[in-house]
Amino acid sequence: MLWLIVAPLALALAYFALLDGWYLVRVPCAVLRARLLQPPVRDLLAEQRFAGRVLPSDLDLLLHMNNARYMREADVARAAHLARCGVLGALRALGARAVLAASCARYRRSLRLLEPFEVQPPELPEDLKHWIAYNEASSQQLRTESGLGYTKDQ
Repeated sequence: MLWLIVAPLALALAYFALLDGWYLVRVPCAVLRARLLQPPVRDLLAEQRFAGRVLPSDLDLLLHMNNARYMREADVARAAHLARCGVLGALRALGARAVLAASCARYRRSLRLLEPFEVQPPELPEDLKHWIAYNEASSQQLRTESGLGYTKDQ
């Protein structure tokens, strides 16, 4: 009778200790925290920070955070950012998925067990800011000329 309790606990312990089971827990928790506990953000390009802590499953043989885990934490931060901006709900309503086409990381220093860290995006380059402003202005002008939408003045 005792094995009915011990066996599932041992399997759960092995799953979370040896495999990347925390990822399947962290993403939904981060999205729920972003939706329920943090204020919504309407600017998709606004800087947002995501705090985390190094877990035992994040460590490699040298007892510092594995490089692949940095990218995983950036993925969790991206899901929380999309939830706060409302993009995740819009994607779900459309039946679409968010796909990451490319990523780039700058490793500043090594992280140890239980050390807190913060994921923050880099500043947008000037040419990208210019491109975004140009597209926003031209799309607003097209909407105004066609009569399909509203302008910022209305």
